[in-house]
Formats: sequence, C-alpha cells, structure tokens
Amino acid sequence: MKIATSFFVAVLLITTSAEAAAAVTGERTWAESWAVQTESPSIRIDNIWGNVIVRTGVAGQVSVSAVELRSAPDQERFARSFVVLKPDINADADGVSIVVGNRDERSHQPQDCDGCRLDIQFEITVPPASIIDVSTVMDGHVAVEGVTGSVTAANVNGSVRVENIEHCDSIKNVNGKIDVSFSRSPAQACKIGTVNGDITLGLPPGAGLDLALDLFNGEAVSELPAGPMNLPATVEHRIENGRNRYHIEKLSGLRIGDGGPTYSISSINGDVRIKKYW
Repeated sequence: MKIATSFFVAVLLITTSAEAAAAVTGERTWAESWAVQTESPSIRIDNIWGNVIVRTGVAGQVSVSAVELRSAPDQERFARSFVVLKPDINADADGVSIVVGNRDERSHQPQDCDGCRLDIQFEITVPPASIIDVSTVMDGHVAVEGVTGSVTAANVNGSVRVENIEHCDSIKNVNGKIDVSFSRSPAQACKIGTVNGDITLGLPPGAGLDLALDLFNGEAVSELPAGPMNLPATVEHRIENGRNRYHIEKLSGLRIGDGGPTYSISSINGDVRIKKYW
C-alpha cells in the first residue's frame, strides 16, 4: 500500500546549435513510501546511471526519494526515452523492486534511443531487517548502511560501500573499490570480488573468518591475527568438441582469528585489507 507520493517536474532545458538538432534535458524529483507487512522485506534497486544509497529507517515502511536527470540528443528521442528508460516499480506487502529500464529486456543503451540517458540518484530507507539487492552501472556509487538482513550489492564504475552490517551474500565491482564492515562476527559465507580496486573488510575484535583468496596482482594485509590455511584445489570438468577438458584452480587460504565461514575474495588489480572495526 502506498503511503504518500510527492513530485516536482522541472522545466525542460533545450540547447540548440545551427549544425545539430536540439539536445534536450529534463529534471524530476519524486518521493514515495510503501507499507510492508513482513519483518524482512525484499528490497531490489537496479539503477544504470547514478547512486544507490540505502539506510535503515522504521519497521513496516520503505521510503524512496529520487532525483532524475533525463537527456537525449533531440526532442524525438527525448520523448522515446520515457518509454524505454523509466523506473519500473513493483511494490507489495513483501517488499519493493525498482528496475530502471525494461525489466525483461534491460539494456544499458536502450534500443531505438541512441544517446538517451537517465541519471537517477536514489536514497532509500528500509526496515532494519530488510534483505537488500542493489546495483548501479555508471557514474554512481552504491552504499548500504546498518541493515541486519543479508546484502547483495554491485557496481561497474564506482565504489561499493557496505557498512555496519551483519550478513552479505555477494558484493561485486569491476572498476572501483569495495569496503565492507560488520557489526558482529560474520556467520555465513559471502563472495566479494572486483577487477580493478582494493577490497577492505572491517571486522570486530575477536571475529573469525576463512578467506579463499584469488589475487592476481595484489597482496593481503591484516590488522587482526591471521595465518595461512590450506585449501583443496577445485577441478572443473567440461566436454568440448568430444574431448574432456579440466580447469584446475588452487586458491590461497588465510584464516582470521579462529576461523569461521568462508569468504571467497578475488581481485585482479588490488589488495585485500582486513581492518579492525569498532
């Protein structure tokens, strides 16, 4: 059930030149709130351009505020962008899902709208025990703070910061750093990986964790007691052109404290840092 809605649409800004058709931009600010009946609602935000910021609010309510900046090379494609680039919102008693673009055929460059763009800066407040799945792709950051439910977060060009949480499922990035900190010792496995960027884990004193590390050009540094740990090699078998092929992978193991759930951590260009949190 929707609780409240408010919005403001700015006047279109049109820039013209003698050589080209008019470029068009438009700005819109909106806010909505929904009632949820479960203690741990599912929250999904799939953005393309812009930030996704999630903080804890009150039980039973999800609130979203957003600033949209829409642009296109001309008026025709600007009008088209409202069809192919829009926040697709599904909300019910179990949670809220917002996907920018076509939910079934999502593309970072929408078909029939070359040069169209929709930057959205999302700020979301959620019940503390919410299950979070949020992402963005370009020119934005992803941040989640204070939730006790499990967190999945991803970015392509920008940072990912997940702070003061209890659980994570998957934290991914391509070009950007990852910072994850825990309010208590982790109790379940998680996968964390980036291609270009450092990964920092903040753990409370006395926390235990087993790390399966896949670092191509980087090192691991820990402020907490740590030691090497043997990990078995993994063997992946496939049949290709009638031949058996095997991919053998041996990861490096690092035990933090007395050990705990296994965190699979990978980076091609970046270090892994284990820091004291609290």
